[in-house]
Amino acid sequence: MNTDVAGSDADTKADPTADTQDGAAPVEPDTAPDGGRTPPGPLARGLPVAAVVAAVLALVLGGLWLFALNSDATQVAQARDEALRDARQAVINLNTLDHSDAQKGLDLWIQSSAGSVRDEFVSNRDAYAKLVTDQKRTTAATVTDAAVTEVDPRAGTARVLAGVDVTVTPEGGQPAVTRQRIELGMVRTDDGWKVDALEPLVTPGTG
Repeated sequence: MNTDVAGSDADTKADPTADTQDGAAPVEPDTAPDGGRTPPGPLARGLPVAAVVAAVLALVLGGLWLFALNSDATQVAQARDEALRDARQAVINLNTLDHSDAQKGLDLWIQSSAGSVRDEFVSNRDAYAKLVTDQKRTTAATVTDAAVTEVDPRAGTARVLAGVDVTVTPEGGQPAVTRQRIELGMVRTDDGWKVDALEPLVTPGTG
């Protein structure tokens, strides 16, 4: 009697299909056909790749944003420097005339200007030449200071404030220096920045 009971208990313990204590079948671990762990599914395998792609895209987009920002700043700085350089030269050209060769000075006026300013110089060239010749005066200009107040590299426009000392020497007379301030509108052309607006500014003590 005791031997049969012991054998029955042993058979029950050895039965792998026996129910668990709560009556549910035991959960078998995921295994591959060869006995190893089951490999991750497509979704699980794709997550690390997606994370890498997202990181690369973030770096690329960030780099492009920084490049665009630096590019805009570079364009503004370049346009400012070029407009200022050409404006300073234009101020000298527009305030330098020699009564003995007025046409040469007027050529510089026209070369330094664009738009309506250039049109005015071309239209009144002969009158300006006669006035300078009749007055028998020579003028020479020196830029004392200049600064760009506005610049738009995309539109190709700028505004410049300049201070200039003009030395006027009558024939046979003594030179006299007049100090002026000028606001110039500048426009970019294929030949550099040109004056397309010109306005003398009243300075304290001059009127």
